[in-house]
Amino acid sequence: MMGCGTGTIIEPRYINQLPPIRNRLNVTVQGEIGNTPKEQRREYTEISIQDNQVTISVGDSREGWVKSYQTLLEISTDERFSGEVQVFVDISDVRQAGETLKGFGGVANPVKLPILYQNCASILNKAVGRQLNSVECCLLIDQAAVTIVAGNIRRSAGMRQFRADDQLGATAKDNLWQQDAEGNWRIDPERDALRMANHTRVFHRKPTLEESIDAVRKQYYSGEGAIQWAGEAVARANIDLLPTSALKVDFLKAYEQGTAKDWLQEHHANLDADELEHRLARFGLNPCGK
Repeated sequence: MMGCGTGTIIEPRYINQLPPIRNRLNVTVQGEIGNTPKEQRREYTEISIQDNQVTISVGDSREGWVKSYQTLLEISTDERFSGEVQVFVDISDVRQAGETLKGFGGVANPVKLPILYQNCASILNKAVGRQLNSVECCLLIDQAAVTIVAGNIRRSAGMRQFRADDQLGATAKDNLWQQDAEGNWRIDPERDALRMANHTRVFHRKPTLEESIDAVRKQYYSGEGAIQWAGEAVARANIDLLPTSALKVDFLKAYEQGTAKDWLQEHHANLDADELEHRLARFGLNPCGK
């Protein structure tokens, strides 16, 4: 939402920590963009809660947009509510299209902001009673990216990293464009936002030749299908601990066997638990793919 680009590892070990979606959201957008006079606009988002009703008054700032989006996500799992939650989103304080954006240039264009909340609610509502799956997590992030790209806050570049055996992630963009009976091409509206990011399948073992060829072939035909050998990425990102080829080869063998953490502890006993986890997670955004 801040327009700085997003890198997201959407693997089960992370998304399984998310709480299940428990509340169905009924979103109503109120007011008109630019209604509030400039000198009376609130800068930061304000939240009002009464029983099963929430009013989100969107602030006219990047922080304001972020808070309104984050609040909607939080409502979907908030245990203080029960059943359906009525969510009113007031956009009256948001500056109108064409007004100058101070500090980083350009002009405002909040054309996609009103539909952001309803699109996100639609994704969340489909998951009521369970945790979000990997593609739903991706879509929620990408809905924010769509809003930012349209809003001139800045370009938004995204990278989503799925586990190699995640079939939902691997096929999320398949047949994104479809042709109707008259020959007209149309993009699937429910998956349109996925275009905001590159999708990469992360292998925590060395991919086979066949898997690599299949990935390159898919990239050739669709532009998608990137894969990454996480062991190589982690090794390159920890070159200070692996200064020789022999050490790197030994580390990669340990990584494939699932003992990379033990290997680092044995060879670098001075690393504490937090640093170990950080170093092993360095495949995130690391451009060591195929």
